[in-house]
Amino acid sequence: MKNNTIKIVLWDYGGVLTESPIKNFRKFENDNNYSLNTIVKINSNNKYNNAWAKLEKDEISIEKFSKLFKEEAKKFGIPNINTDKLLECLNVKLNIRMVELLENISKFYTCVCLTNNFKKMGSSDFENIKHNFSLIIESSKIGFRKPEKQIYKHVLEVLKVNAKEILFIDDLGINLKPARELGFHTYKFTDTEKTISYIKNMLKI
Repeated sequence: MKNNTIKIVLWDYGGVLTESPIKNFRKFENDNNYSLNTIVKINSNNKYNNAWAKLEKDEISIEKFSKLFKEEAKKFGIPNINTDKLLECLNVKLNIRMVELLENISKFYTCVCLTNNFKKMGSSDFENIKHNFSLIIESSKIGFRKPEKQIYKHVLEVLKVNAKEILFIDDLGINLKPARELGFHTYKFTDTEKTISYIKNMLKI
């Protein structure tokens, strides 16, 4: 038995199918005596056009990112942030329970991955699970990223479905809001068990 109103399950990768990089950011902040959530605050400032956004849209190189991010960090009282160590925070392990859920759902529904990434961000873990997706949409390849509304319109154009036929799972509310405004069904991942229960119930599997 399926939920016939949903045709596509749209998955975020980092923080949904993996552990959250936020935990690594917090350890990085703690190790360097930075205030809690400093990295998130830097990335939230000028969020559509800051160094992180430009990197994920493949507008700048890693070297240019490092230079720009250091300038942005100075505005938050951090004189010489180690951007190499910062980017290492994105190396996170798969959330095995969520991957099992993906594998199960992919037998009944079309699964698509919608991820913000950058070109040198390859992961063997992702290579091992990507066969579960009919399509992988990457910010670094299409030149726009979550939460820009254009990326959700791109999803609809490419998949040729109505927004209400998509269930979108992401761990960031800021990424879900524009999708919801367009009519997507959305779910914010905060807890593995709650997410598994909700999705199984929603999709009737």
